[in-house]
Amino acid sequence: MFKAKLYSKHGDLVVCLLCWNTCRIREGEKAPEKYKVIPPEYLVTLARRRRDLSLCASFNEPTLLFEYLLDCFKIAKENGIMNTMVSNGYLTPKALEELKNAGLDAINMDIKGTDRVYEKYCAPPDGKSKYVWSSAKKAVKLGIHLEMINLVVTGVNDDEQSIGEVIENHLKYLGPQIPLHFTRYYPAYEFYNPPTDIAVLENAIRLARKEGIEYVYIGNVPGHRDEHTYCPECGEILVKRHSTGIFENRLKNGRCWKCGNEIYGIW
Repeated sequence: MFKAKLYSKHGDLVVCLLCWNTCRIREGEKAPEKYKVIPPEYLVTLARRRRDLSLCASFNEPTLLFEYLLDCFKIAKENGIMNTMVSNGYLTPKALEELKNAGLDAINMDIKGTDRVYEKYCAPPDGKSKYVWSSAKKAVKLGIHLEMINLVVTGVNDDEQSIGEVIENHLKYLGPQIPLHFTRYYPAYEFYNPPTDIAVLENAIRLARKEGIEYVYIGNVPGHRDEHTYCPECGEILVKRHSTGIFENRLKNGRCWKCGNEIYGIW
């Protein structure tokens, strides 16, 4: 079995009360004999039966099931199914390389905010945002499709300075084409600050576009105009969404239907 240090920067796990999955990341909460294990082969069989395009590892941090993912991803690839992850990004380069080699196609990484947020609200206490940004940069280098998510939490990281730092680091480590999502927080589990003001999210979108990030989204606000994908060249709507659903796709061969601009991230 892989040691924690293979996938975590210091061999520690990240515990975050602000997790948008409203769950804490824990290890060994129940005795191993009480867990129900689903064989990777059966998981892929279910995906094929339901005509799924991909597997997605999430809820809790997927690297807690690192070896299992390596098996699942390999079998999925052999059966023409893509593989995705939703991660806190607290991974080593070695872990990303192993996942890529096993068949990882795409990953969402959650950036909690500035170093202050990691130090105050997340464990390990020596956590730094640069570890996540470095992992994200490595994912792009490996050819894994990446999207970054910043859960904007009322009274924690919703000030303009914190949002500005996320935007600055996004451009520094990843560049303007990598998508960035500002997601609305709702009180749950052990954190009860009020839901994020939508005006704060809209301001974050405005700042990100002003600084040159081409694909910026608002999350957890169903029906909002910034759920859609817009052409960064001419501004036309390319993909219309509502929550997790797509109800119109106007792309033509990976390009804007109107001006012909090539759109990043089309497979």
